[in-house]
Amino acid sequence: MTGYPDVKTFIEDNRIHTVEVGFADINGVLRGKRLPARHFLKIAESGTGFAKAPFAWDIQCGVYDDIELANFQNGFPDMFAKPLISTLRKIPWREGSAFVFADLVDEKNLPVEVNPREVLKRILKRYDQLGLRPLVGSELEFYLLDSDRKPLFEGIQCYSLYKGAELEYVIEEMRNGLEGLGVELEAFHIEYGPAQIEVIPEYDDALEMADKTVLIKNSVKEIARKHGLYATFMAKPWAGESGSGYHVHQSLWDPDLKNNYFSQDPALAENYLAGLIRHARDFMVLGSPTINSYKRFQVNSFAPVNVTWAHDNRTVATRSLLGLGNGSRFEHRTGSADANPYLIIAGSLAAGINGIENKLSTADISQGEVKELPKTLEKALNYFEESEAAREYFGEKFMKLFLTLGRHELDLYHTAVTDWEWTRYFEMI
Repeated sequence: MTGYPDVKTFIEDNRIHTVEVGFADINGVLRGKRLPARHFLKIAESGTGFAKAPFAWDIQCGVYDDIELANFQNGFPDMFAKPLISTLRKIPWREGSAFVFADLVDEKNLPVEVNPREVLKRILKRYDQLGLRPLVGSELEFYLLDSDRKPLFEGIQCYSLYKGAELEYVIEEMRNGLEGLGVELEAFHIEYGPAQIEVIPEYDDALEMADKTVLIKNSVKEIARKHGLYATFMAKPWAGESGSGYHVHQSLWDPDLKNNYFSQDPALAENYLAGLIRHARDFMVLGSPTINSYKRFQVNSFAPVNVTWAHDNRTVATRSLLGLGNGSRFEHRTGSADANPYLIIAGSLAAGINGIENKLSTADISQGEVKELPKTLEKALNYFEESEAAREYFGEKFMKLFLTLGRHELDLYHTAVTDWEWTRYFEMI
């Protein structure tokens, strides 16, 4: 809404007839309502009601009686979405439509504690108390598929401008649409799979980066469908092809963004790195939250299998990129494209600040045997549950909700009969 004195002027000048009020649920899926602009002006300050169900359901909106926040016993009570007017922006590919993020409060006007955006905000407050300002970058991969859900081209042609040009009829609209939506980009490029694409937004403050990444995922899928295509952020769509990752770049600055402490304070950078290493397993489930996530972590797959770190190495869990002046940063590589952006970023920042607060050393943590990253969702959930640091940074209510939903996902998986089982057993057993 930059340059507009008030909401009414923005709506009138841009001929907005519909405003989407949105937020990300536990799974990172963008949920919300579309309101006539006339009605939006009425509720712009007071907010609009939603059931609390989006923070109590799974990826297919399945609900469970053991979720305390919202269930059939308490009748799925209301929460209220209060538009964050600073995030109001036009939707370039839909004339007359606008979008705005919302903060969510309960009946007492208190923040909904388990809201993933709120979880990240609480961790950022701890950085603020130390006079530190995290900047974050997202690197996110997805596959572009035809109407039969097959890749738009075969074979691996990573970085190919020629193969990229074949997809430019839809990628151009994604790229320009996101820029018009206020999501500044570094690049789109072809990745290491058939019609696999990576999108990289420009570095930003942590909360803004999470907001932008939510918009990227939703916008890419919407624009693909507009062209009769599908975009999937599933972590491992095919056993024989590359998985899709979500790598989080991160650095720490002073509040005025004059000094990158990872460049100027080696001790602080060491503490932060040690935190990422110590909690790589504890917080991994926040960045790889599904059954399918763990199918991409295989040897020689560009996805790490152990808790490792090294300088400028794309096979380890944490890639150190120090010595680059203001570009000095760490890239944490245990995330998958199916992650909720708020939670994967919160996981990295929680690990880093734990290292700072406890003055951790990589020398102490790196001693001993090689530690494997969890190979299944079940193991990752167990690490999260057993972590005292997770309780400190994410809180009991969020942990209980996240773990309960994760274990319901496991139950559904364990009772499903898969195509693999049919192929392997049906005829010959």
